[in-house]
Amino acid sequence: MAEVTRRVEDYLRQEKVDFEVIEHEPAGSAEEYHQVLGTRYQQQAKSIFLRLKRPGGKGFAVLALQAHKRADLEKVARLLDARAARLGTVEQLREATGCGFGELPPFGKIFGLPLLFDTDLLTEDTIYFNAGDLGVSIALHPQELERIEQPIRY
Repeated sequence: MAEVTRRVEDYLRQEKVDFEVIEHEPAGSAEEYHQVLGTRYQQQAKSIFLRLKRPGGKGFAVLALQAHKRADLEKVARLLDARAARLGTVEQLREATGCGFGELPPFGKIFGLPLLFDTDLLTEDTIYFNAGDLGVSIALHPQELERIEQPIRY
């Protein structure tokens, strides 16, 4: 089991969140995920690793979106009081979170990063996401994720 997967599961148990772990064929893209798990794109919490330019320095953040949507980087910058927001590099992602491309779960607290959360995900009964490994997913109620993370609404 990947270190990030273990951290996510431990975090969810500690916070008393009901969740399901699903092991499956590796799926890194929304289309692969849809084919392998049979989920709708609206149920998939796609996590995007972002690099921020702020007065006094740089930083990182995680944006969780429904899988069929694109990130509005200007909106992200406004919500986080940053001068600019860009996609982080794979190297920055690995260094800050321990995740590779497609593995990042929609959490900020376990990485010490702010989390922005697409409010449309809250309309779903269950959301699905990779949990630090392309072959391991977690399913849970989005309101539970919102409760423990207290994200910035996007």
